[in-house]
Amino acid sequence: MLRRNLQIFFLFLGTVLILILFKESQIFDLGFIIRKLTHPQKVTNQLLLPPEDLNQAYQELLAENSQLQALTAENKELRELFAWQSAGNRELVLANLLSHDDFNQNLVMINAGRDKNLAIGQAVVVNQGVIVGKIIEVRDDVSIVRLLTDNLSKLSVAMGDEQNVSGLLNGSLGLGMDLSYIPQEQEIKKGDLVVTNNLNDHIPAGLIIGQVEEVVFSEEDLFKRASVSPLLDYSTLFLVGVITKP
Repeated sequence: MLRRNLQIFFLFLGTVLILILFKESQIFDLGFIIRKLTHPQKVTNQLLLPPEDLNQAYQELLAENSQLQALTAENKELRELFAWQSAGNRELVLANLLSHDDFNQNLVMINAGRDKNLAIGQAVVVNQGVIVGKIIEVRDDVSIVRLLTDNLSKLSVAMGDEQNVSGLLNGSLGLGMDLSYIPQEQEIKKGDLVVTNNLNDHIPAGLIIGQVEEVVFSEEDLFKRASVSPLLDYSTLFLVGVITKP
């Protein structure tokens, strides 16, 4: 009998000690378990909802990817310009496009000027000798480029199968280019390549401009006319080369 009473006493004492531990200890918090059981939705939300910074991390990843693509494009452009420069023993000054004119998107500013020996009339090219404009104003460390699509742009060009047909290239409302003063007897057709000839000051012959898009003429006219489409989208320009020595 005494032994049984002692067992009951020690069991009671152990129970009291356990309850005290549960109450005072931060580890054995029964209230935590009860709260979680009575509020299961909060636990579910924590499991299903992403961390608050996940969207920020995604945006940062997109920005890094965009920067990587820009660097890849710039590297490709640099390789093509350097290869073209080396092949023709030309001198090029590389420049970045800074901005478009607020009122005329066909006038752009580049970050090179008198500090890089640039001069009015020099050709501005991309890729492997594709001319996109020429310098019209030079300042200390920047210059203004008039793109070939500008209404005031004029350039003497050659075209045809043997590039023996001459004409005058003008910008067309900032969208494309027009050819005029093409002799009536000269044969040109859609797809003919249009290049610079040797009649332009400071600009070497053979720079690629674009392709003939449409030929317009009538028997009564002395000259033919044609539209020319550029080989690239001028709105994507970011790195150019200025030919300082043809």
